[in-house]
Amino acid sequence: MIRHVAISLTLFAGFAAGQVAGVGNFSHIVANLDKSVAFYHDVFGLDTDGAVRPFSDNAAIRSLGNTPGAQSRYVPMKLPGSALGIEIIEYKDIDRQPAHPRFQDPGAANLILTLRDLDSALTRLKQAGGRFITPGGKPAVVEGKAGKSQVVFVQDPDGFVLELSQRDPAPATTAPASSNVIGANFEVCVNDLDQTIKFYRDALGFAMQPAGAWDGDKVRTETAGTPGAQYRQSRAQIPGTSVSMAFIEFKNTDRKPLHTRVQDPGTAILQLRVHDVDALAKTLSEAGAAIISEGGHPVSMGANKLVLMRDLNNLFLELLPAP
Repeated sequence: MIRHVAISLTLFAGFAAGQVAGVGNFSHIVANLDKSVAFYHDVFGLDTDGAVRPFSDNAAIRSLGNTPGAQSRYVPMKLPGSALGIEIIEYKDIDRQPAHPRFQDPGAANLILTLRDLDSALTRLKQAGGRFITPGGKPAVVEGKAGKSQVVFVQDPDGFVLELSQRDPAPATTAPASSNVIGANFEVCVNDLDQTIKFYRDALGFAMQPAGAWDGDKVRTETAGTPGAQYRQSRAQIPGTSVSMAFIEFKNTDRKPLHTRVQDPGTAILQLRVHDVDALAKTLSEAGAAIISEGGHPVSMGANKLVLMRDLNNLFLELLPAP
């Protein structure tokens, strides 16, 4: 079976290479939308992109997420200096089980924010009751190819891990001078990095970096709240965008793979804009992803089709038609 899947992925690679055309938002399912919006605004100065939508029992949205009887509401928030936005989503009238993901748990999707002034954000974080993962809440100094960075790991009200950094020298940015956030990317913890690389390369057409060697750097692992662990990473740029996506696998530490539902706080969804929703959904399904949408097929919304899928690690992928 494993051999068959590998051969199938190779056959799909040529098709998948041109399918992804862009990225939408990086969505967070939360327990309380108002509380989460206030957190990101008060701590990081992020603004909503329009008014908060009221709860809706839209039948197409229920079918998309397979959330029978539920109502949902959402609001996008801008991430200055990044083509990526975040979208805060809350459900009601349906059973919800908060996940509270940890950084090392396969399926945990973590937002990476580059800041102009890390200290001011940490002061606001303490005032907002945020939780520090890094011991003592004290940033670590990490050496990199582009210079030095102060790095600290924290969690938002729903347990989503945030990696905050201030780089020296500061990177170029398109963010306005008034913004503390000057860039954003994200990282997903995976169960098996080799398997994940094959999935995103062959079924989605991502240009994946080879898996790095296992690393047990003491400063980095303690800063991330995983002392004694080893990790390895791969990175990719989402096709048609300047947004990078990182994948990380841990060993020698406790890991609990996530298996959440769409409505569960702690679930993350990545929106991808693609040329053929039906065809790519079929390819991903045959490569091991699960179609979550009702009936196991894309859902019609007006003239468009959308589908929600779970990748190999519990990151939900929402396939949207490209403009």
